[in-house]
Amino acid sequence: MPGEEIRFRSAHPVRFGAKSYHVLLSDRRILLFARRGALFKSDDIVSQKLDELQGVKYSEQGIISKRGTIRVQGNRSEMDLTGPALEIKTLYQQMMAHM
Repeated sequence: MPGEEIRFRSAHPVRFGAKSYHVLLSDRRILLFARRGALFKSDDIVSQKLDELQGVKYSEQGIISKRGTIRVQGNRSEMDLTGPALEIKTLYQQMMAHM
């Protein structure tokens, strides 16, 4: 949106539910974006405003191939984002800096 500043963009897709998305974090919202379809392309977007967040929790699993998970709790919804630990941890730190 006009006036928003992008603070973080994921280099690798993260999992939300059964789907993969790229993550964009602006100073106002977290956006999950994916382009779907082989022949007819369509955009798949999930958005959560940062000012509606009630809690954010980070955890890691694995020994060799570490995976990170962020649980984002909003007013009406909850998101679990899973991906490479370093990338998810960076997203978590950026989110905490703006809360």
